[in-house]
Amino acid sequence: MSHIDRPQHRPPRDMSCPMLQVSDGCTHGKCRFCDIYNGIPFRPSPMAEIVEDIDEIARVATLLTRRIYLTGGNPFALPTKRLVEIFDEVEKRIPTVNSYGGFCRIMDIAAKSDDELATLAARGVNDIAVGAESGWDEVLAFMEKGQTAVDLVEQAGRLREAGIDFTFFYLAGLAGAGKGQQNAIASAEVFGKASPKTVLIVTLTPAKTWPLAEDIAAGRWSPATEVETAQEIRTFVERLQSPSMIICSHDSDIVRFEGLLPGDRENLLALMDDRIPKINEKAARLLREMIHKATF
Repeated sequence: MSHIDRPQHRPPRDMSCPMLQVSDGCTHGKCRFCDIYNGIPFRPSPMAEIVEDIDEIARVATLLTRRIYLTGGNPFALPTKRLVEIFDEVEKRIPTVNSYGGFCRIMDIAAKSDDELATLAARGVNDIAVGAESGWDEVLAFMEKGQTAVDLVEQAGRLREAGIDFTFFYLAGLAGAGKGQQNAIASAEVFGKASPKTVLIVTLTPAKTWPLAEDIAAGRWSPATEVETAQEIRTFVERLQSPSMIICSHDSDIVRFEGLLPGDRENLLALMDDRIPKINEKAARLLREMIHKATF
């Protein structure tokens, strides 16, 4: 039985590929909008557990099993040597596998040398999911993300140089009430410089178990309205200048769409201009409260 013991987040393209837990916990563990690894220190999974899970995947693998999604907080924080050992074990048992993805902190990239990134690329690491969240330093600092806008741009450049495609998450509403437009403008500029292959837009839904709940209770942070958040997403799409696939289809997103920039920009903006005036504030908020057990 798989050793995965808590919910895992995956981008759409990786929803159908097998997951392999190679670590547990998060090396950072301080983000105010996350509770997945609260109180759980980062640790590599024992190789014996990893091999057991690989064997389990191998039993149901087919000729179409080409990609494995690594899980466990930020698995790419593991030493490159360890990751290569895991890849060797996978490919020994499932020879069709030639690609690896997973969730990655931008500082995990900063900690690896150019040679290490090249090694990972050569072994099939590609289209990794990066929790960028925002490109506005004020927001990143308040949320204790542990990265800056400069980090996002610099490490994105290193990934491109190594030949590793990447997806950036954008958390709409992260700046809070009254700051959505500033967040969208700053983030679009930074994301444009970073030029991710894909941008996944997710609407922030504050949960009662997040550290952010303390900030809400103390009045240090207030959630944006549904309309303000939708307008923030519109501004972000309007201003983002990079050839990126935009996917806004999470169950927290009230207006949903996807398209490729710059070609689909006008159609996406027209869609949002049609839908935003129709948003029912109360119904949209209730929907997200029900789905995510939110606190507002």
